[in-house]
Amino acid sequence: MSYLVFDTETTSLDRPFCYDLGYKIIKDGEEVTRKHFVVEQVWHNLPLFESAYYKEKRPLYIQLMRSKKAVMDKWGYIMRAMYRDIKQYEVTDAYAYNSAFDDKVFTFNCDWFKCNNPLENIPIHDIWGYASEFITCAPEYKQFCEDNELFTDSGNYSGSAENVYRYLMNDTDFNEEHMGAYDVDIETKILQYCFTMCGAEEGTDYKVVKILTRPQMKPYTIKINGQVIHQGMYCKKYVRNDTYNFTEGF
Repeated sequence: MSYLVFDTETTSLDRPFCYDLGYKIIKDGEEVTRKHFVVEQVWHNLPLFESAYYKEKRPLYIQLMRSKKAVMDKWGYIMRAMYRDIKQYEVTDAYAYNSAFDDKVFTFNCDWFKCNNPLENIPIHDIWGYASEFITCAPEYKQFCEDNELFTDSGNYSGSAENVYRYLMNDTDFNEEHMGAYDVDIETKILQYCFTMCGAEEGTDYKVVKILTRPQMKPYTIKINGQVIHQGMYCKKYVRNDTYNFTEGF
């Protein structure tokens, strides 16, 4: 099997102009090419680039380009290079973490810059789905999140690529770069773990579980005639026949 793993960094979510594209191709279990591109049209449009969430990484991109670890080119030429690699290595499938967004990025930018989309006829699978099926559903993963306080803003367990990778490597100090080719590296390792260690099927679409529910304690107060008679913390409540039932503790 020959497959491609890719990642994009964009200026926004609604109008996702791509300024950073990274991808690598794995053939017969071995990496055969790895590319990191900076998109010229967005890079030189400073007001547009400044709207990016990770705009402060601009000096890092300059270092990468100076050391020839990343190449700047126009979006259309980047798409041609990607197409040539896909054809040369006979790529059959593509993968990305939260692939729906990256697929949207390709469609938007190829339409905007009026060029062919090299992924148009290639199935794109979500690595997040693989992680959901084989990693984040496990009690061990949830305990890892509890032990290291890896939660979402709403208090649920985090299933981000960064935290899944932290779990696999047992490295809580790891921080995702949020730069194309580097994020591709960790996403590829997550995918390969699912293939080699979990028996995941290649080219399969597993269901993405975005909300990993975590039991959370909430405060409650019982009053009679305005007087507090009990205060506590509950994890579950329900109402039946005008009776409130609170479950304290997990």
